[in-house]
Amino acid sequence: MADAALSNKWLMRVVFALLCLLLVFAQLLPLETTPRRWAGPEFMVVLALAWAVRQPDYTPPLLIAGVFLLADFLLLRPPGLAAAIMVFACEVQRIRAQRLRDATFATEWLTAAAIMLAITLGYRLIGTIFLLPLPSLGLMLMQTIMNIAIYPGVVFLSHLLFGVRRATAHDPLGAN
Repeated sequence: MADAALSNKWLMRVVFALLCLLLVFAQLLPLETTPRRWAGPEFMVVLALAWAVRQPDYTPPLLIAGVFLLADFLLLRPPGLAAAIMVFACEVQRIRAQRLRDATFATEWLTAAAIMLAITLGYRLIGTIFLLPLPSLGLMLMQTIMNIAIYPGVVFLSHLLFGVRRATAHDPLGAN
């Protein structure tokens, strides 16, 4: 039984990594040749936060750091900035997972929304301090609003397609 749970945990870690790689690949595709005037959601951020609060064992810090560092390199973002911020944000979600497993979905959603807003403001603040080229504040806030809006859909699809559900009070945290 313990071997099955351990192999399931590693399988889901691989699934998470593959989903993140697929999302990075989709962002690299040249689907539009003109600059957009709106910002779509950052699916990797939403996926990482949703899985970190629902099944913390599926998103260890080294995996989060690795996939976001790779995304930083491939998407030509400042190397390590998004990775460091996401490791911190997912650890905050992991710490809150114990308290949120008995809470309503609205509470989980509000917590994720607050963390997504903190991610945006932290990225903006650090980028400003180090004089990094940043998109406009309006685009960053639009992306944050889009992230918050799609969070329920990502949670639903994660539950439906991959069985990533919130651990109950009777289950050990991280058991699926």
